[in-house]
Amino acid sequence: MRKTGSEIESDVYAIINASQLKTAIGGLTYKEGLRPINSKAEDAVVSFMTGLDGQIQTGVVNLNIYVPNIDNGSGSLVKNVSRCRVLEILANAIIQELVPGEYHFALGAIIQTFPADEINQHFVNCKIKFELSTF
Repeated sequence: MRKTGSEIESDVYAIINASQLKTAIGGLTYKEGLRPINSKAEDAVVSFMTGLDGQIQTGVVNLNIYVPNIDNGSGSLVKNVSRCRVLEILANAIIQELVPGEYHFALGAIIQTFPADEINQHFVNCKIKFELSTF
């Protein structure tokens, strides 16, 4: 059965929300556009990025895990390097261990952390490739 981008996003959201990531982060898991703008929690956001249709649908879903910046002792907010590193390693393990079922998953790029300066946070970015058989 062919699926739309929002259906795939919902499926991956459910898979991520049921994984050990749910208990590892201090916040919640959201679909794209639903994370509260003023959230200061470690939240995960799942978003459908791109896909190709066919007998086997393929594409990429994005997982961003937000990490609040920390005070460096002088009143300046900086990247929480150690926490970002822990979450990068955890996200890598979770993605590698996703059990093939309806979907087959693989890492789409090296997991890395980016700044989100406008909200004084950083986010661990994971690109998850998927394949979905439609027959």
